[in-house]
Amino acid sequence: MSLPALKMTLRLRMLTTLLSALGMIVVILMVGALFPAVGSSIGKLNLPKGVAMLLGGADYGSITGWMRSEIGAVYGPLLVAYIGISVATASTAGEEEAGILALTLAYPIERSRLVLAKAAAVAISVALVAVGTFFGLVVGVAVGGGGIPVADTGAMALHLAFFGWAVGALALALAASTGRRALASGAAAAFALLGFLINGFAPLVSAIDWLKYFSVFYYYEGHDPIAHGIDTTDLAVLAGTAIALIALAVLGIRKRDLRK
Repeated sequence: MSLPALKMTLRLRMLTTLLSALGMIVVILMVGALFPAVGSSIGKLNLPKGVAMLLGGADYGSITGWMRSEIGAVYGPLLVAYIGISVATASTAGEEEAGILALTLAYPIERSRLVLAKAAAVAISVALVAVGTFFGLVVGVAVGGGGIPVADTGAMALHLAFFGWAVGALALALAASTGRRALASGAAAAFALLGFLINGFAPLVSAIDWLKYFSVFYYYEGHDPIAHGIDTTDLAVLAGTAIALIALAVLGIRKRDLRK
């Protein structure tokens, strides 16, 4: 891995990452502050089962269900997926389209080391947002009256980080293999969205229930980390997926001519 390339990528993307982490903290604090006022009156919404699954069960009567539905099912994965995809595509295909990547590789640096530096930048960026989510959850739960152990908020933040790494690694593999930022961003976002829908609706139809195992959302929230803690098997699947995709990114960029 190229340390100078890692530092440069982080410097270019750090402001967006930190603002995203700060924004997540603010949103969680607002969500926590709202719970005492509206949680008991809303309770568990009477929604179709598929819609409720998409919203993390739509159980707003407990602080756990409230945070699961508002942060775990919506804002959290949306933001980490955005950070992972944007950093991965902007630092590879985006730089290639701008003519920067070819200039960088004119120096004595291997393509594989450069891609690994970009992958590390994605991992660090996603991790910072996940850390912000963790601190936001700790304070937000306290503001909302308490009720979720710190270990469980940490479990959700950790699962969120692994989810972001897997989605970001997919974007990196596509960007490095095609050099097309729009294609890589769109395909990675579509994959994440499809996984979200599959995870919500596949369990309702026994014939296609097996599809959930191909969804990154299943391994992120399928075993409800904010209620049951860390699931090491799920994290291992997400980590293995990310590593395999990074390997594909390295192979992809080494086998093609870069656009100048």
